[in-house]
Amino acid sequence: MGVIVGTAGHIDHGKSSLVKYLTGTDPDRLKEEKERGITIELGYVFMPMPDGDVLSFIDVPGHEKFIRQMVAGVATVDCFLLVVAADEGVMPQTGEHLDILRLLGVNKGIVALTKCDLVSSEMQDLAEADIVGFLQNTPFEGTSVIRVSSETGQGMDDIRKALFQMKEEIGQRQTGTKFRLDIDRVFILEGFGTIIGGTAVSGSVKIGDNLELQPGGKTYRVREMRVNANKEVQSGTAGDRIALNLVGLQREDVSYGSCVAEPGFLQVKNSLDTNLTLLRSAKPLKRYQRVRLHTGTAEIMARAVPVETDVIHPGSTGFVHFQLESQVVALPGDRFVIRNYSPVITIGGGIILEAGTGKVRKKHVRERISHLEVLSSGDIAAVLSEMVQQAGFDGVSVSEAASSTGNIPEEIQAVFAELREQGTVELMKDGTTHRAVSSELADEAGKTVVYSIQKHHETNPVSFGVQLSAPGRILSGYPQWFVRSIVENLIESGRIERRKEWLALLTYGKGIPPEYAAPVEQIIRKVDSGGIQGLSITDSGDDGLVNSLIEREMLFELTKGILISAEQAETVQEKVIEAFGETGFTLAQLRDFLGVSRKLALQWGEFFDRRGWTVRKSDRRYFTS
Repeated sequence: MGVIVGTAGHIDHGKSSLVKYLTGTDPDRLKEEKERGITIELGYVFMPMPDGDVLSFIDVPGHEKFIRQMVAGVATVDCFLLVVAADEGVMPQTGEHLDILRLLGVNKGIVALTKCDLVSSEMQDLAEADIVGFLQNTPFEGTSVIRVSSETGQGMDDIRKALFQMKEEIGQRQTGTKFRLDIDRVFILEGFGTIIGGTAVSGSVKIGDNLELQPGGKTYRVREMRVNANKEVQSGTAGDRIALNLVGLQREDVSYGSCVAEPGFLQVKNSLDTNLTLLRSAKPLKRYQRVRLHTGTAEIMARAVPVETDVIHPGSTGFVHFQLESQVVALPGDRFVIRNYSPVITIGGGIILEAGTGKVRKKHVRERISHLEVLSSGDIAAVLSEMVQQAGFDGVSVSEAASSTGNIPEEIQAVFAELREQGTVELMKDGTTHRAVSSELADEAGKTVVYSIQKHHETNPVSFGVQLSAPGRILSGYPQWFVRSIVENLIESGRIERRKEWLALLTYGKGIPPEYAAPVEQIIRKVDSGGIQGLSITDSGDDGLVNSLIEREMLFELTKGILISAEQAETVQEKVIEAFGETGFTLAQLRDFLGVSRKLALQWGEFFDRRGWTVRKSDRRYFTS
């Protein structure tokens, strides 16, 4: 894994010459660049380090006309190498480049005071003092200033040592999440086709992986790759400069701002909610002001809509919604910069809080601000808690939360587990995954089911309980997975139990309550009085009690609306078995044996079949045991 250093500084202050001296490679590769002596496109060169890692340089243009390329170059760097010429000192692009670095969150770096061979030591002292004063009261205050010359080699060893030390301080990027690479270079290589290059922002990739290109959504397989100029490697990780040869990719498929990533990871949206800081040098940012928004390697025209007020004042920070004129790849946590539409100067930037957000409505501003305050707090537990609350009974899966927040799944799982311990969320099964649901919502649903079962017991004391399908009706409108999980949780917690095809409270006994023994016996005797023909259910007595006895299989429906007792059914079964045994019987034989009509014999035959006592083969029925 490497570390990415982005150069910065005014045009003709010696950025490319310094990088060439340090690496032995000229970052200016275009014919026009060499002819004009200025950097136009991003340049990429590499410097091996003593620990075996590689320091990658992204050399950016210094001319104000090429700020778009500069922003794209430093959007993914770990640190900066700011170049200031000793014979000119701090210049306009020096300041704008530092503003961009700060807005993008790149606060660690080194200042190289170049061209020291051209001026006296006194002039060098003045130039260094100019730099130190310029950096005062900024995040860059205290940054080391090293005097160098690309002509004589002065200070080059000091620069190398400082770069090595900075690499150790930066540490490793996050590799546990999904792979993402912001494309900042596209070219055709004869015999290979279209090659894309960029910095791996997160995760890792290897030959044979499938990657999704966004915007666009097409998936391509990695055929070959180069990592930090090394052709022999088979994989790359976050922080590496990676060139990819993707099967089937065409040059026209890729545009500025394109990214490749693990399929399903990236979000492509046309609106953003952000936390924006406006530079002190900028004019007030007004509602619906048209700006150029830079994020990753993309530049998009957008309308800025301050959320809380009509204006963001210079030097202040506020929530701003952007309506984009084209789609962009954006995830929460991504940094961005905005520039004036005209004149084209940097005016602010910040961090993306949420992508794909709705328009700002004044009547919902307070709720919007409260939501954005949670997102901007950086408290992932608070963000997930709010997300779960807003999701209602749909819940939030780990993958959904990871996609929405940009955090790795393992971190999401850990936070969900903590929230469950705190009693904030409940983790509920949805097939092979789990969804986090508000504990309050889950508790309320569980209480509703328990209360309904309790009321059923009170109304039908002889009943086993409610049918397994009852919770679906009780929690009408809830997703099936939610209902199933509520029932499973109630069973696991011992609040209810399953009794065959019914659900009951554990506190409710399985037997018939003593006070109902006599009424039950009376109904059974009444049904038995119907003999082999059975008794109409309307003539049997209390409907609720009858239904409960059917549940308990103390009564059966011979056919719809006609009851027989369990004892009557078993008696008829035993007689028929004794008469026909293993030979089976036809409907005519059963009719003659029972001495009943063909219709009644058919009812008994079909009853035997429903109970599973007999199986029918052709025109005969055979007992199963």
